[in-house]
Amino acid sequence: MHKKRQQERQEERRKHHRYERADLLVTIARPGIAGFLRINPRGKCLNFSLAGLQFGSDQPFQPGDNVVLDLNVADIHLRELNGVVVKSLAEEDGNWCTGIRFCFNHKRMQSPLITRCLLQIEDKLRCAAIYPYSEDYCSTEA
Repeated sequence: MHKKRQQERQEERRKHHRYERADLLVTIARPGIAGFLRINPRGKCLNFSLAGLQFGSDQPFQPGDNVVLDLNVADIHLRELNGVVVKSLAEEDGNWCTGIRFCFNHKRMQSPLITRCLLQIEDKLRCAAIYPYSEDYCSTEA
């Protein structure tokens, strides 16, 4: 009986959708006129938390640069999040790894909706790392 209940719990975890870091689309822009003068890169999410994120892109950013982020994953769409670059490192392949800290001191960033959506994204990414989909589940998914 105990084995059956344990198996049901494992199957239940697989029924809830979890996001991989690659599912999180990050669009970065520079605020003001600088955002119009340069092409805004799309970033590949490398790490995410409620405090900020790390992304990889083909454009360099300087520590201290202000940025505006759009985050999209499944049914969560966050637009115009304020952030500041805390680190930017060149990688061997010519891309850049950039760390962003969200600026919660901006009035718009203090919205409970933004905090709730960021927590949902963080939770879904964490769950995907703890309970990855099994090979059998992925192959039967339609």
